[in-house]
Amino acid sequence: MVLLEAIERRLLEELNPKVKLVLETGRYLIDGGGKRLRPLITMLSCGMCGGEPEDALPLGVGLEYIHAASLLHDDVVDGAKKRRGRESANLIFGNEVAVLTGDYMYAKALHLFATHGTIDMIRIVSRAVMDMAEAQVLELSRVGELITEEEYFQIIDGKTAVLFGACVSVGGLAGGCDEEGRLYEVGLRMGRAFQLIDDLLDYAGNSEKTGKPVGNDLREGKTTYPLLSVLDSLDRVRVESLLKEINPSAEEIESLRREVLSLGGDVKTKERAVEELSRAKELLSVFPENQYKEEILKLMDFVAFREL
Repeated sequence: MVLLEAIERRLLEELNPKVKLVLETGRYLIDGGGKRLRPLITMLSCGMCGGEPEDALPLGVGLEYIHAASLLHDDVVDGAKKRRGRESANLIFGNEVAVLTGDYMYAKALHLFATHGTIDMIRIVSRAVMDMAEAQVLELSRVGELITEEEYFQIIDGKTAVLFGACVSVGGLAGGCDEEGRLYEVGLRMGRAFQLIDDLLDYAGNSEKTGKPVGNDLREGKTTYPLLSVLDSLDRVRVESLLKEINPSAEEIESLRREVLSLGGDVKTKERAVEELSRAKELLSVFPENQYKEEILKLMDFVAFREL
């Protein structure tokens, strides 16, 4: 796709720090791949609303930098050793450099929005970044505990969905749409579905395709939707005990993972993701019918069925 090629070029062009180590760390993460869903959605939303998608390119790149910065910081917090099937940036360059490179990328995103965006776009994106930080702290504070479904969605909305919401609303504003709230909810629902499937892949994914082993969330003491969806059929005391363990055995993790799947945790998670996307499609229905809207709808289906 032409838009993806433009995104890849601009991601590298805009990453122009004066310090070589910051450049090396940023490029290492960007070169590691990624679906570029966020900048792509931003540009397609702009086109759907009547603008030229290329006009939203620097805004989409800024949003991808925010996503990349959050990955750098998350990997430091989680002590991650792998990202997209290869060694994580924090393992290669050190935690300090990874954190500071993430700070640079956040600042670069702000600069792009100050240069190419509007005050409303800056408001949307800054709110999203605040929500992302709060959600990460909430998730961290509840590691090793069973959380409620309400808390789960509070976490994934902040971790993932709000940035998708920012992408659709910023792109739409760039294209001339004035329905900021509706655009934002389209992206929010899409982001929820994305994270639901991401959490499902941790239980039922192919580690060769996803680049990470299954069972990571359980290993790290995190409660996600596949587990929550079948919790009433599980031994709650056993689950709580496993989540609290500092180093649970591989056998314990695998046993619970298989039990969650046997009880239909994968099916229920997929159904909830499809439900979120169905609502997103309903909200999208009022916008003009054109090739860009068609591509957004295709991306929604990709979100629901990727790697499964």
